Amino acid sequence: MVDRILNKVKRKANDFLFNSSLYAKYLLKNTQNTILMYHGCDSNGDTTYNSRHTSKDSFEKHINYLNKHAYIISLNDFFEKRFISGKPNFAITFDDGYLNNLTNALPILTKLKTKATFFITGLNNTKSDILWADFLNIASVSRKENIKICGEVFEKRKGIFYSLNSNESLYKIIKEINTSYEYKLQMMEAFGADAKFKLNPDLFEKWQLMSDKDILTCSQSEFIEIGAHGYFHNNIGTLTNSESRKELKDVKEYLENLTQKKINSIGYPDGSYNRTTLDIAEELGYKYQLAAEGFHFEEDFTDNRIRDRKGVYSWDSPANQLIINF
Repeated sequence: MVDRILNKVKRKANDFLFNSSLYAKYLLKNTQNTILMYHGCDSNGDTTYNSRHTSKDSFEKHINYLNKHAYIISLNDFFEKRFISGKPNFAITFDDGYLNNLTNALPILTKLKTKATFFITGLNNTKSDILWADFLNIASVSRKENIKICGEVFEKRKGIFYSLNSNESLYKIIKEINTSYEYKLQMMEAFGADAKFKLNPDLFEKWQLMSDKDILTCSQSEFIEIGAHGYFHNNIGTLTNSESRKELKDVKEYLENLTQKKINSIGYPDGSYNRTTLDIAEELGYKYQLAAEGFHFEEDFTDNRIRDRKGVYSWDSPANQLIINF
């Protein structure tokens, strides 16, 4: 209880000090060099469906603040340790390839002359036009009845669907157990009419992905580098070696054919990888590999092929997003 109270006070103090020189001098100054991981950049940072979309106002505030009190460098420079001394160094990354990265984030990055890396999937070459997690998050809000996938019944409890057989959440099952693309398609089909949310223009910003033309536009910006984010957005660390190789190879070829540029970085979906994955990715030409919110193996801390990232979400303030838990 005492720790929770102290943490709350500390976070309030960070918010209070954010616009003063004290925050930069005593808090941000001691932050380690860090790669930030964003996802969506929407109009209002609404958390009704998930907290993955940072509002464009908050994002601009983040970038303005970091440009003033730190150094934002490219992902390549970060991996090559071309750091600028005197202030902490940050690299900016976006996962998933949302259309709002183009419509909202890119104009801010261009305006503030700031480099970032967009990690993109190969979903444009599949039967899907939406990431499975976004579909599940949004469709679950309106769905009240049970759903059945491959004979397994799922019941909604406090907004989340759980298996009546295993009591595991559907989200966890897709991430860790039934990880195939085919199972994801079966999940979407199981929701039936609940998929009509995709016709609601008020929700487009929450799930729509960039088209090939949009990705190409981003790749032509001097401020954007395109990286891979898996082909199907599968959790690559759960796949067999041959499946991992195909997932990483197919997305690399798709993006290179589209942009006519070398794709040398991979941001692992959900931060899922294993030690063999790193070797496979290196063999395929991925020079830079990105985890998410924590390494999985002790060896990763001294492996120059992979770096960790700090996630930025809409449920917290800019002051605490940029300083807490670095």
